[in-house]
Amino acid sequence: MERQLHISREFAELQERLRALRTEMVKLIADRDHLLRTVKPNLEAKYYATIGKEQQRLSLLRNDVLRLRRKIELMRASLNRGEKPDLELIEERLDEELQQWVEELRELARRVEWAVDYNRLPRLSAEESRELRRLYRELVRKLHPDLNETLPDNFKYLWDRVLTAYRNGDLEELRTLSLILFERREELPPEHSTMEQLAADMKKLEQKIKKLLEEMSKMQEQFPFSYQEKLADPAWIAAQKENIEKQIAEMERHRQTYQSILAELGGGEASTVH
Repeated sequence: MERQLHISREFAELQERLRALRTEMVKLIADRDHLLRTVKPNLEAKYYATIGKEQQRLSLLRNDVLRLRRKIELMRASLNRGEKPDLELIEERLDEELQQWVEELRELARRVEWAVDYNRLPRLSAEESRELRRLYRELVRKLHPDLNETLPDNFKYLWDRVLTAYRNGDLEELRTLSLILFERREELPPEHSTMEQLAADMKKLEQKIKKLLEEMSKMQEQFPFSYQEKLADPAWIAAQKENIEKQIAEMERHRQTYQSILAELGGGEASTVH
């Protein structure tokens, strides 16, 4: 009898520790996904709508300067060989040499345009956002594959719907999915019934939690999370814009100089890439 009581207490303790690990895992998953779904796009939109927009101006001008300088080099090379510069051939070569730079310019333009559009999108209220996160945590606990490896196939499609709804900020869909899950809760598999299974699941969860913590730590070191404090500082943003304006002024002086040299060489001007 005493041994049975000891086993029962040990079993109960393992169950409690497993529940605590599951709770921690749910919180970490929800926090990570909140960072990816809400914090990341908000930071990116703020960055590209402010700093990125100014960088786009600088990059476009720098592209013109690079193209002008390289065109001068190619024309002089032809003249040094005693040849008349083939302007059409030179332009084709410039297009080829600067293709990667042009692609980067277009990507930056795309991000700036996205930021402007994103900032115009309607937002959930603070109360709705809290409800969205609460419902998501509840659904993560019941449906996330890392927490429910034995989930029946007829429930797995629900998790796909949960992910889509959460990524889109679709509060109504999450409410609906929460009701569906509540009505079908009896179909979910029962909790583990052996100490060996409990111990094995605890080990798996501990490993997953460690991996998730490492993933989130790396995320915080990368763009745009590494700019979170800076983007919240108006003085930093103003300083960045001022620095970019100085670079733009310098690039404009270079462009005027190169345009004058090209005019003397009879090469015309380079056009700005849009």
